[in-house]
Amino acid sequence: MTKEVNALQGLTNREMQLIKFIRELGWGEVRLQVQNGQPVLIYEAIRTVKLEEEAAFSQKQEKASLRVKQSKG
Repeated sequence: MTKEVNALQGLTNREMQLIKFIRELGWGEVRLQVQNGQPVLIYEAIRTVKLEEEAAFSQKQEKASLRVKQSKG
């Protein structure tokens, strides 16, 4: 944590804003404009959600078991 704080002390306000934005985005794409070595604008940010195969499979199983229960009931 101390190394991270020390590293942030050498950053400009714009650089810190960019890092915060990226961390909050989590997963996705960012298109950025840079002038004189500094981030100036974030044109678009696309938030991408990675779907887990296992979770989708378990939801499928739940739906299938509900259909079976409903057809028996």
